[in-house]
Order: sequence, then structure tokens, then C-alpha cells
Amino acid sequence: MAITIFALVLLLYVVVGAFISRYVKNSDDFYTMGGRGSTILIVGTLAATYLSAATLLGIAGQSYKEGPLVIATLGSFGAWLGTLIAVVYMGRKMKALGCKTMPDFFDKRFNSKWVSIIAIIIMIVGLVGYGVIQFIGAGLVLSEITGINFQLLIVLFTIALIAFTAFGGMYGVVVTDTIMFFTMLAISIVIAPMIIGQAGFEQMKGLSETMPNYWTIGGTENRSIGWSISQFLVWIMFFACMPALVSRVFPAKNDFVILKTAIIGVFFAPFMQLTVFIAAGGMQVLQPGITPTDNAMIVGFMEFTPPAVAGVGLAALMASIMSTASTLFVLVGFALSRDLYERLFEKELNEKQSLTAARFGQIIVAVVICAIALARPSAIYWISIYAGSIFAVGWLPTIVASFEWKKMNSKAAMISMISGVASFLLFGELIRAGIMTLPTGVDELMLALLVSVLSLLGAGLVTKPNAHELNYYAEMKRSGMASITIKEFLKQPDGLQKIKKQYKQLVTVSVLFTFISVVVWGYFFIKLGL
Repeated sequence: MAITIFALVLLLYVVVGAFISRYVKNSDDFYTMGGRGSTILIVGTLAATYLSAATLLGIAGQSYKEGPLVIATLGSFGAWLGTLIAVVYMGRKMKALGCKTMPDFFDKRFNSKWVSIIAIIIMIVGLVGYGVIQFIGAGLVLSEITGINFQLLIVLFTIALIAFTAFGGMYGVVVTDTIMFFTMLAISIVIAPMIIGQAGFEQMKGLSETMPNYWTIGGTENRSIGWSISQFLVWIMFFACMPALVSRVFPAKNDFVILKTAIIGVFFAPFMQLTVFIAAGGMQVLQPGITPTDNAMIVGFMEFTPPAVAGVGLAALMASIMSTASTLFVLVGFALSRDLYERLFEKELNEKQSLTAARFGQIIVAVVICAIALARPSAIYWISIYAGSIFAVGWLPTIVASFEWKKMNSKAAMISMISGVASFLLFGELIRAGIMTLPTGVDELMLALLVSVLSLLGAGLVTKPNAHELNYYAEMKRSGMASITIKEFLKQPDGLQKIKKQYKQLVTVSVLFTFISVVVWGYFFIKLGL
């Protein structure tokens, strides 16, 4: 029954995705669903994208092995802050500037072909690396429940995902993400509590007696506080400028939708994540010694829940993989076709040709990711850290400086992006070769970020922005989603009353989810004696 339910739910995703494609009439629909995203759709797609294979397999496996607090305490908190920054700061500002993709921002801000090319290369490399996580996760899940060869499953999954994403674009991804979100929510509100209930809080607390430090930040490996802080910083910087999260703002209908998403979506994202980590601790009680540890939650679904619930759980696990992977396909397809081929190579394409190019770009990306995933180069968690680091050292300083510093210019942007990525790779190789050693709690990411920031400041101080860069900086300071939304509402009948109603809803949502957060996390803290 579990496999039947699993297959039926997955089939539903594909059918809905294909059905949505009929609503894609032009490139605006394909890239940003025509700016028609409601609160429930943007919340659904944000939370669904946040919960990926890295969470449900890699990090859950690490929580099972070392203790739930190793990543949950500072790593997840960093991811939460990073997501908040991505929505309220990064995405909101870029949407106000009319960006349809993140590379749009680099093109508008600097009007420099080489800045855009460097930014696009970083985006493609980072997203392809992160996409590998989703494919490996998909292979693990399907191989576990079907017994089919891992390599064959990866190929089949690639074909299925292409069919799922190639026609609907962002419109299809947002709608199907929302359906997947409700499926994934079953893990946190049904399956995780079932596993925790069978394990028992007292037995889970007792793990510290047989596995010293299991319920500490350092975990059974007794990791240093410096290591935990580095994870905190990595996840903040990764999530803050991760295209898969920032781009979730672009389809939003207005600023009220964005702000509600920041409250509701950013609550559900860590809630769904942390309950899984605690349940992984419960699996250490129910079935110790699971290998590989990435399979801990899969074993939990299959062995400790009824068949029908197990089917929903596996479908939800696959939904988390499909959601993030489909987004990466779409974004990299956009980068190859719209940002690289059309704009930088100055190819004039009509609407039909543009959509065809975007879909063809996604097929190319799918084949590349499939080939890398077949090699299964490393543990899922560490692949995600590597991919995230590329955005942190390559994009983050440039984007923040572009928003806030008047002297920021194309030369500083290029030097910062290149030096950040190059130094990160160089320091990493020197450390692995034993030529370079770093103090405890300091890693190559921190050094590379410092290099990126210092090179940006140095280049910005000795060079001058051109007329376009100064004018666009002034335009950015005049633009804002709040003012754009207010103007749009005031054009409507009873616009002022509608604005007041939206503000009241924002206050209500804020109070409600603050209360829910205190109750939920207070309960776990008391029960686990934290």
C-alpha cells in the first residue's frame, strides 16, 4: 500500500504540473507567473523549496548519528535568518526593480556584460551543485522502496522531472510546490510526532547516557563552538542570496503578500525542519545502527508507521526533492536562455522562441546534473555546504554593496566575485593538502568572504562608478515595494480601506504565529529538558 500511495501522489504532481502549462501564455507567465502569486502560493513554494533532500536525508542523518542539536541549534537558526533576509531584503528589493531573475539585477545595476557573465557562471555552478543533492536524494528514496538500481532510477527521475517542469515554468513550479507543501507538512504534524511518540521523550533524553553529549550543541563528536558558529554563518549567507529562495518573491502579487510570506512561510520552514531532526533522534531509540545514516527517516517511514501513512511520508519526502530540483531546473534554464543567450549574446527572440530556448536550456541542465549525480561524489550534506559557499563568497558582498554603497561599480563587482570564489577554492585545496592550517572554528569560507569584502572595498575606493551606475543607484533608493503596492491599491475603488484591511491582517498574522511559535518550541524544550 505504501508504494501505491507513494506512486499515486507523485503521479498527481506530474498531472497537475502538465495541466498548469495551459495557463502559460507568455514569457511573464513562464518567468514570474504574471505577478499573480497569492499568499498561500508564495508561502507554499517558499516552504517547499526550503525543505530539501539536504534536510530530510543528509542533515536528518547527521542528527540521528550525532544528535539533533548539532545542526538544529545554530545551523537551522542561521538558515531561518537567511531565509528572512532572502524574502524581506533581497527578493523584495529586486522585485521593486522589476527583476524577473536574479541575473536581471546584475544587468540592471551595472549594465556590464562581464559582470553579468561572471554572476551567471556562479549561479549555474552553485545551482548545479545543489541540484545534485536532490537527485542523489531521489535515488536513495526510490532505491530503498523499489529495489531498483540507483543509477537507473537517477536516469528515470531525470526524464520525469523534465516532463514535470519544462512546460509550466515558474507558474507550474509555484502551484505544484504549494500542493507539495501540504504533502510535506504531513511529515511534521503526523509522521514525526508518531515516531517521537513511539520513542518516548524520556527514552530520547536517556540517549545521553549511552551516547555522551547527544543532546548538546557539540553532539557525540564533541564539535567545537567555533564549528557550530561557522555552520550558523554558512547557512545565513547561503540562504540569504540563494536564487531558489530569493526568486520566490518575484511572482508575489504585492508587498502585503511578501510580508505575510515572511511571517508564515519563515515559521513553517524551520518548524518542518526541526521536527524532523527531533524525530531522527527518536529513531536512534527505535532502531540504532542504521547505515547509511542518510536513510534514518526512510526507515522510520517504512518500519514505524502504518502502510498508508508510510506512503504519504515517502511521497512527501520525494515532494521535497522534486520541489527544490524543479526550481533549480527552471532557474538555470532561465540563466542559460534568457540571461546568457538572449541578453548577453544579444539574440532577438520572439515569445515562442524564448520559451523554447528556456525549455531546451533546462534539458541541458538536467543531463549535466544527472551525470554528476550518477557518480554520487560525496555525502549529501557536504555537497550542499559546498554549493552554498559559492553564493556566499561570490554573490553576497556584491549584492549588498550594490544595494547600499553609492561608490559600488562594475570593477569592484568583478574583482569581488572572482576573488571570493577563487580564494575559497584555493584555501580549500591548501587545507586539504596539509599546506595550510586554520584555528579551530575558522574555515576557508570565512577567509574567502573576508577576501571578497576587502577586495570589493579596495576596488570601490580606487575606482569610480559611471553615470549609469550612479543613476541606477539613485533609482534604487527611490524604488520600494511598499510605495509601489500603496499606489496600486489607491488606484482601486475603496483603495484606502483595502490597505487598512491588509495592515490589520499583517498584525493578526504576526501575533498569531508568534504565539504558535512560543507554544510549539516551549513544549519541545520542556519535554526534552533543554
